[in-house]
Amino acid sequence: MREAFLKWFEPSAFSPHGFCLLWEPGLIWLHSLSDVVIALAYFSIPLAIAAFLRERRDFEYRWVGWLFAAFILACGTSHVVSVVTLWQPYYWLEGGVKAITALVSLATAVLLWPLIPKALALPSPAHMRQANTELASLVQRLERRETELLEVTANLQERITETAGLAAANIRFETALAASGVTVVTQDAQLVYTYISKGELGLAPEDFIGRTDAQVLPPNAYEQAHAIKRGVLESGKPARGEVFAGGQWFDLIVERLPNGEGVICGAIDITRRKQDEERIAFLLNEVKHRVGNLLAVAQAMLRQTARASDSVNDLVKRFGHRLQALGLSQNLLLRPSEQPATLAEVVRTQLDVYSDPEYSQVSAQGPEVMLEPQAVMHLGMALHELATNAAKYGALSVPGGHITVDWHIQDGEVSLVWRESGGPLVAPPSRKGFGTEVVEWAVARAVAGRVLLSFPPEGLTWELRFPLQA
Repeated sequence: MREAFLKWFEPSAFSPHGFCLLWEPGLIWLHSLSDVVIALAYFSIPLAIAAFLRERRDFEYRWVGWLFAAFILACGTSHVVSVVTLWQPYYWLEGGVKAITALVSLATAVLLWPLIPKALALPSPAHMRQANTELASLVQRLERRETELLEVTANLQERITETAGLAAANIRFETALAASGVTVVTQDAQLVYTYISKGELGLAPEDFIGRTDAQVLPPNAYEQAHAIKRGVLESGKPARGEVFAGGQWFDLIVERLPNGEGVICGAIDITRRKQDEERIAFLLNEVKHRVGNLLAVAQAMLRQTARASDSVNDLVKRFGHRLQALGLSQNLLLRPSEQPATLAEVVRTQLDVYSDPEYSQVSAQGPEVMLEPQAVMHLGMALHELATNAAKYGALSVPGGHITVDWHIQDGEVSLVWRESGGPLVAPPSRKGFGTEVVEWAVARAVAGRVLLSFPPEGLTWELRFPLQA
């Protein structure tokens, strides 16, 4: 085996290849230099392929690269051996190299054909350039989109900041509205509710949305509010008016929205103010009426005191006592609210004016009943009116007349009864004045009670029933 292998590297019995060229120097150098250059070129190609495969370890067909490198290396080696055989007849070596080259070439050829369809499927350079151009265009568009997205993000951040500020402002607005007692409403051009800050008239805010005034307001209130709002829509000028709805008074302020497609309304609950105004007006009438009655009361007191007095000094003494009692009855009405008065105190201060130590035309009795300040005032006014009327026309206008005032409690209700007797014959009044209003309506409303007033011939009877205060 060793001898057979070494045989390849021993000169054969044949002549060198240069002998066939008659040792023509030109031919010798032409063949040798050509083979050397070809061999060097062939050897450089496998080196380039090896460098490429080392850098591109992700190359899918690495085995093809190494196969081509072996094939080209074998081809280069065969050319080197051809140069040697020009001077030395190593034909066995040359034949062996060519045999190896033939095997590698055959293997490369056999394995290369199945790769042709896959190679054809690869994009051409033109397609690659087009793809690169499209990719570059896509990258530019993406960069523009990224720039736009950054701008949108910045704008969105600003909007978020503004929204947070608006949310905080809205919370402050809602808090201020809740504290102020003002209800804010917006309605579209058809006066359909689009917003309301809080519920009113026993309805929740959502009960207003999508509905009109005709659907949520009483008829009279609807007519008033609708006329104001429709006038603002048509004229564009703000308007204001008072509307009564559901037992409440509202000061309605209406303006047209900036876009002209509806109105914004502010409804201020002025029920307490209207009640105060009504009360003030009532008290003013009472003051005027009471001032007018003072002279009549004083005259009646003077007549009664004079009939029971023995001398001028006695008259002055008795009359002064009654004037003092009249002043005390007024002071009771001005007592602070933390010092509640009793029903007995109110009756006594109003009727002591007509009482006399020796002969009294008034008697009063009943259990202790505590009264609210408002009840003290109105009950005192009612008793004053009854006493003044009795002094002018009833039991206190004659010496033999008598007034009985008594009260009792039953089933949590107080019953206060005023009865006159011994006076002139009584007949129902032909008209009702302010005094009658105080006696019948005002006092009943103040104590949440009811009044029964009758005029039998023997004397006026007045009864007030009201709930006992807890």
